[in-house]
Amino acid sequence: MLTTRLLDLGDLATMGTLKRGIASSWAKALNSDSLPGEQYTDPPGDPGLFGPDSAIWYVHDDPCGVIGGVMGLILGSLHEPTMHGTNKHSVYKDDPAGRLGRTVSFVNAMAFASTPVAEKMALTVRRMHKHVQGTMPDGRPYSATASENLIWTGVTQAHGIIQAHLRYHPKPVDKAGVDQYYAEYAVITEMLGATGVPKTASEVDEYFRMMRPRLTYSEETAGAVAFFAHPFGPTNAARAGSRILSKAAFDLLPGWAAKLYRLHTNPVEQMITRRSMRVMLQLLRDAVGPSIIKTQAVKRASAPAAAVSIH
Repeated sequence: MLTTRLLDLGDLATMGTLKRGIASSWAKALNSDSLPGEQYTDPPGDPGLFGPDSAIWYVHDDPCGVIGGVMGLILGSLHEPTMHGTNKHSVYKDDPAGRLGRTVSFVNAMAFASTPVAEKMALTVRRMHKHVQGTMPDGRPYSATASENLIWTGVTQAHGIIQAHLRYHPKPVDKAGVDQYYAEYAVITEMLGATGVPKTASEVDEYFRMMRPRLTYSEETAGAVAFFAHPFGPTNAARAGSRILSKAAFDLLPGWAAKLYRLHTNPVEQMITRRSMRVMLQLLRDAVGPSIIKTQAVKRASAPAAAVSIH
């Protein structure tokens, strides 16, 4: 139903100029929006919430996490209160690249920035969440500050990112690294106000088993599917890139979620999608080069702490 012919993706895998254009437009989109106060250089000596040896620094230091972030949004759309709140209070359909860029900026800041910056980012988002509340048409309340909704959003994002990492990273983490990643990402979710966040792969699996009866393919979910399945962007390269990204994100969904989305697996399309995505990711890595954010964060964390003068 949602899958279409992917011959165009096969062509993309052999067209150098367009591939480079896709990688360039993707890189620009993801770095176009910085949040107020976002910086990675100060104060010297501060490792941030996690530090250079963390799983989250390793996992997030690669563009494949963007696929997982989109998959997390798609998976998260199956939770009707979350989807309703997003539709009522978000502009993602008007500015999808900007919304994705701001989301990436927030996650980058929480992962790589100094402790004071991360705390400020979390506080800013908590204040924003206070305005995301109301009543659904069937009378059920929804609130972005509710712990259960924060957990759902955090776990689906963490799950999407680590699954993309395991599929597309050249050197993915091992099983212990996956558990470490979930535990570290849970810190971010807790800083937004959640309690009882799953912190290992087995806990996340159990959490999804508990949540599955509460998930639905609603009218609003169908709208999100149609949106993510439709290419977006100001140029042909941007639209081609979004098309590949969306297909790879849908392909990354767990089997039970794909069934709820009424997706049908085609092995040939699946192979072309994954091959095209790997090509795009390598081009993106080459186009962006070493992460400026991580370079600055490592330099900050390894620098001597600034002396505090006492008068």
